[in-house]
Amino acid sequence: MAGLAARELEALANALGEPAEAQAHVLEGLLRTYVRTGLGREHGLEEGMGLEEYRAALPPRRYDAFRPYVARVLRGQAEALLAEEPIFFGITSGTTGQPKLVPITPADAELRARVMATCLAWLTTRRGLEGVLGSPCLAPCLPSRVSAVRLRGREVPCGYISGINAEIMARYLGLEGALRPYLDEVNTIGPGVSRADWGRRFQAALRAVEGRDVKVAVGAGPTLWMFARWLRRVKGAWPRELWDMELLLIAGVPHIQAAYVPELVKYYGENALPVELYGATEGLFAATLAEEPYLVPLYHAYLFEVRVGRCVKMLHEMKAGELGSLIVSTPVFPRYEIGDLVVCRADGLYFSVPGRDRWPVRFSARIAALVSALASLL
Repeated sequence: MAGLAARELEALANALGEPAEAQAHVLEGLLRTYVRTGLGREHGLEEGMGLEEYRAALPPRRYDAFRPYVARVLRGQAEALLAEEPIFFGITSGTTGQPKLVPITPADAELRARVMATCLAWLTTRRGLEGVLGSPCLAPCLPSRVSAVRLRGREVPCGYISGINAEIMARYLGLEGALRPYLDEVNTIGPGVSRADWGRRFQAALRAVEGRDVKVAVGAGPTLWMFARWLRRVKGAWPRELWDMELLLIAGVPHIQAAYVPELVKYYGENALPVELYGATEGLFAATLAEEPYLVPLYHAYLFEVRVGRCVKMLHEMKAGELGSLIVSTPVFPRYEIGDLVVCRADGLYFSVPGRDRWPVRFSARIAALVSALASLL
């Protein structure tokens, strides 16, 4: 893991200095994957294509345009969309409530493990958090398996991304022995969201780290908030009274900095560094890696574009104050307009994601940008 993290750390540092070069390198790798799929062949994708050729061949699309390809994967035709057989399906409700299934391949899972290792390596070396290395991790999550799809004689689990990410960390980062009993118990509890269900999950998470010096907690903002309050109610102690936390990795919802960080730091300890992770069932795309409370894109891992008005540009070409709809190319989905609004806070480097790309969110983001611009003039 140390060698992997070091290589990825260097790749991220180089990417932040030369994002255009890094994104060209990412596109090269993605094209090698896409040409092995039915979707890629249908659109004439070829290895060695430049960015403009790639854009001309394949327009951005929302999930509904991928849905027929996912349906073919579910019928056993993985090659319609994927370069290899899936090992998980991530479940997400979708913005309209219609469920989405996101296939996750071995290459996709390995990339997720690499970017998580990158974030941890960056934080330990750049933010002075060496104490988190080797620490057990408090990770309350939903199950990685609530059902299964039978494909070509094998069962592929379907579950929630928090549990799947924990499975990926266990499998690819050498944490299987530490996490396996806990993850199996979470899967046994099932997908229920009642107070009793969450209580059982929290009890399992607590047992997994009981008597150990926990330095890191990771989870969705609401889940970490609920765990802290459950712990206080059931055990009579806040997390800060049981552990000397150094790092909080917080994901899953917008407005983490304003809505969750103040209370989570109060519950988990003033010395715990809150780090926002931005991603979705489709991948982990950015994190607050600098001292500023803004997201830094992982330019070395995914290809990022953004629709600003009627124009599509690279994310690193955005200027401070601009906002647009994020388009991501992953090992599974090429040019996927994911549906999130992104706001540029510093030219090409710092961003925030205030929510889904809908007019109320856009309106609020524009007002906030105007207020910020006016305040800078005073």
